[in-house]
Amino acid sequence: MTEIPNDAIDTKPFEPVELLLAADPAVLEGTMPCDEAVRTLALMDTGRGEHICVTAPDGRYLGMVTLHQCAGGGAGVTVDRVARRDHPVARPDWTAEEAAHKVVNEGLEALPVIDGNGNVKGVVTALAAHRFLLDKLKADSNVFSGLVGDPEDDYLKLSIWADFRRRVPWILGLAVAGLAAGYVVHLYESALDALVILALYMPMVADTGGNVGTQSASLVTRAISSGSLAVGDAARVLWRETRVSLLLAGALFLFAFLKVLLISNVHDVPEGLTLHGIGLAIAVALAVQVVSATLIGAILPVASLAARQDPAVVSGPALTTIVDVTGLLIYFSITTQMLGLKLVETG
Repeated sequence: MTEIPNDAIDTKPFEPVELLLAADPAVLEGTMPCDEAVRTLALMDTGRGEHICVTAPDGRYLGMVTLHQCAGGGAGVTVDRVARRDHPVARPDWTAEEAAHKVVNEGLEALPVIDGNGNVKGVVTALAAHRFLLDKLKADSNVFSGLVGDPEDDYLKLSIWADFRRRVPWILGLAVAGLAAGYVVHLYESALDALVILALYMPMVADTGGNVGTQSASLVTRAISSGSLAVGDAARVLWRETRVSLLLAGALFLFAFLKVLLISNVHDVPEGLTLHGIGLAIAVALAVQVVSATLIGAILPVASLAARQDPAVVSGPALTTIVDVTGLLIYFSITTQMLGLKLVETG
């Protein structure tokens, strides 16, 4: 599988939070009087004095304070008295993306990063968070089409051998998966011989499954790229896509049923079966395939993100192959059961 490289700052989703930290954050001891703190902050570089961490004498983090709060503290009031002690914090094991989203979603001016011992490791400013998310969105907008955005991954400069090595595992894997699809058709060959009309609607089922699966994967990948979805949202994604897929399945069920009734030749129907029964079986199979393909398309990008893989691997043939195999199994299983077709062992 293709690991997402970690050497391109601000363009990949799994970089450590350290990449966003201000080089030299302002830190004041909580016992310092506010008037002295104001004089100290006035001597600092512009920007450093805007996001101030307050610490205990032993260096443990206490909270955050602003220059305005210190100025309003008055004589004899110490910094720890005016500091905001419930200010949100991040941990060093957070990713840059997690910290950036925390800043943006909660409207913070700064987010201190505190280790397990209570020491201040740095501060993520709102400017750094917004820049990171904007850069990430630009880079990830091409993820679904396979354009990862790694500046070192120059198509023309990449050696033929390196290009071959990164492509061949997926091509071979998909070829093996393609054999599974062929085996499913072979397994139900007797059903196709008994009812040729099933073969006529196989492409419709396969194409519809591929279309809805690709659409679902595209929407979820775009949501991941924009930062509105994370791995922890998998259950919400599945619940949402289940409801959407049921509506799609209902619409396509009606379409498939009417298509079989209006287009199919009644003379192709064997004795003992009716066009209405065949249309119902095909429509049910298509509806189930729509739900299945939608959920597969939705969960694959989230699963690849959880495995720290490039979500682009779910685009194109990878998703299509998975949906094709499951779709054929669904199609033949449902139609043969509903129509009472007997399977005959083929040599």
